[in-house]
Amino acid sequence: MDTSSAQPPDNYDAFLSRLDAATTSLSTRAGALDKALAAVSLLLGPYESAVRKWERRRRHVGEQLAGHSGPPQSHAALSELHDVAAKMESMLRGRVQRVQDKLAVMHGRREAIDKSLLDLELSRLKLNSSRMLSQDREKLSSIFSALAGSAVAVSAHPDTGLLSDLREAREAVILAEALMELKGY
Repeated sequence: MDTSSAQPPDNYDAFLSRLDAATTSLSTRAGALDKALAAVSLLLGPYESAVRKWERRRRHVGEQLAGHSGPPQSHAALSELHDVAAKMESMLRGRVQRVQDKLAVMHGRREAIDKSLLDLELSRLKLNSSRMLSQDREKLSSIFSALAGSAVAVSAHPDTGLLSDLREAREAVILAEALMELKGY
């Protein structure tokens, strides 16, 4: 058996399986991240509601404090209530900000996963196109070889013009495909 004319092994399946494995892995991560996003998003509503309630309380106590004309003990009590409301509002605003920051990070990760999944799909399409081009090239090469071989076998005098034209056509096809691969088509 002549190994010099043997075709190189078709390793497209190996690359496609790697793309599939990466897609499966990222899809699993995307599902887990979506669940985490939903859970963290649930925290945001109650914290924002609590901020609004403490803000209203602080304002109400502040208005009463501004218009207070009673004894110093009640002024001190109102002042203390105002301080507590301001501290609670500030603390809850900080929690809202931390949850929003966490959500922003999670959304960024989700976008990165989506971009990678899209890149994987594009790579899969390009690889399948390349495989089809390679198969078409092999078929074309065998057709050209068959035509060239039959021209020689049928006539006692080989048609050198046909052989030359077939060679040029084959080279043109190979160069065009190489250019397409180089350009990324």
